[in-house]
Amino acid sequence: MRHSWLLLGLLVAWPAQAQLPLADRPMPSTDGQQVTLAQLRGTRGLVIVFWSNRCPWVDRYEARLKELAEAYEAQGIAFVLVNANDPEAFPQESLEASRQQAQRKGYPMPYLKDEEAALARALGASRTPEVFVFDARNRLVYRGAIDDSPGDASNVQQAYLKAALEALLQGRAPETTETGAFGCLIRLPQDGR
Repeated sequence: MRHSWLLLGLLVAWPAQAQLPLADRPMPSTDGQQVTLAQLRGTRGLVIVFWSNRCPWVDRYEARLKELAEAYEAQGIAFVLVNANDPEAFPQESLEASRQQAQRKGYPMPYLKDEEAALARALGASRTPEVFVFDARNRLVYRGAIDDSPGDASNVQQAYLKAALEALLQGRAPETTETGAFGCLIRLPQDGR
């Protein structure tokens, strides 16, 4: 049954060579600034990671993601965390709660609040953590899971995000362009709020 759901998720394919949506739309950052993805992207690419302050799977991936960000930011690939969860339904997902989380955890990348979940909706993001990797020309080259072992970093067999980043640096397309993200469901704000 699990494989059926994974296959169904993979059949809902992101359009080939999709462009970075809403690149110029300002979003509030936990550092108090209004920033755009266009301002944050690196010279060689951008990794958008949908994040949560209350998801246990995010906690399990936190150290792995920090390590990847620190390794690849120096090579021109920027990382940004984005919280698209509804802060009215889940106060621990508010901008202020995210600010406290970023300070407490020492995130080495910007942490943005997608207040109306416009970016999450445009990308079709549904889980935390879920990654979207864009190349230097703002084309989507990978979306999905960070790796194949959400529960335990020592059991990783396939490091999908790392492989996509290595391919990006080598100027080629990743062998795997989409995987099913594993984690908590993003609870989007209700329409009309």
